Amino acid sequence: RVSMDMLTVDLTPVPGAGMGTRVELWGAKLPIDDVAAACGTIGYELMCAVAPRVPVRAE
Repeated sequence: RVSMDMLTVDLTPVPGAGMGTRVELWGAKLPIDDVAAACGTIGYELMCAVAPRVPVRAE
């Protein structure tokens, strides 16, 4: 669920996850274009929507 520039992710199917657990919204295991297609958009738009205050790390 998107709220302004915040994002809520339902981790109910991942019982071991909690506050502080690292997640991958898109990356090596989940291509950004697959996520974008599920959202009805393109990967470029998702990347442009990431606020500058959000740390982006490639691991």
